[in-house]
Amino acid sequence: MKNQNHTDREVEKTLASLDGIERATTDDFFYSRVSARLEKRSKVKESSGFGVAFAAAAVFIMLVLNLISISQYAPASDTTATTRTEVVEQLASDYQSFDNNYYQTFEEE
Repeated sequence: MKNQNHTDREVEKTLASLDGIERATTDDFFYSRVSARLEKRSKVKESSGFGVAFAAAAVFIMLVLNLISISQYAPASDTTATTRTEVVEQLASDYQSFDNNYYQTFEEE
C-alpha cells in the first residue's frame, strides 16, 4: 500500500509538471533557413556525379596505359626461346643478395 501511494504521488507530480508546458516556438526565418540548407544539399549531391565519372575515367586510362606498356615491353614468346626454369634461374641470380659460397670460401681459408 505504501508503494502504491508513493507511485500515485509521483504520477501526480509528473502530470502537474506537464500542465505548464507550452508549444515550442522558433524565429520567423527558421523555415527559410531549413529549406535553403536542403536545397544546398541536393545541389551538392547533383555535382558529386562528376567526381565519380572523373575517377572512373582516370582508372580506365590507367588500365589502358598499363596494357600498352605491358604489350610494348613484354618480350614476344616466339623471339625468345627461354624456358620457365631459365627465367626463374635468371631472376634468382638477379635478385640474389647473399653469396651462397661465402661459408665455403671462409672455411677453405
